[in-house]
Amino acid sequence: MKKVMMLAFSLALTVAAASAQDTKQNAKETAKQAGRTADAAMDKAGRETKKAGRAVANETKESVNAAKRGAKSVGNKMSNAASNAKEDMKDGTNKALNKADRGMKKAERKLDNSK
Repeated sequence: MKKVMMLAFSLALTVAAASAQDTKQNAKETAKQAGRTADAAMDKAGRETKKAGRAVANETKESVNAAKRGAKSVGNKMSNAASNAKEDMKDGTNKALNKADRGMKKAERKLDNSK
């Protein structure tokens, strides 16, 4: 009877030890999996942050380019307006000179006719 009790106790202890070892192994695997999951989450967060940073940089670059195009357009319009004003002044001056020249020729003709 004593041997049977010892055998039963020994068997119970072995089963408990095996169960504890299995639980310990499961806990280790769960901890490793949790670590891998956390690493994957951090990697994804890093990728998303980089992606967002690139998107912001691209938008900023596009905004700067649009501002440059707008400034260039305004500069071109101002240049064209200045050229047009210059041409208008030249035309006005030429018209005034032509009118004065016609008046002087008319006055010369009158002088010549009066002699």
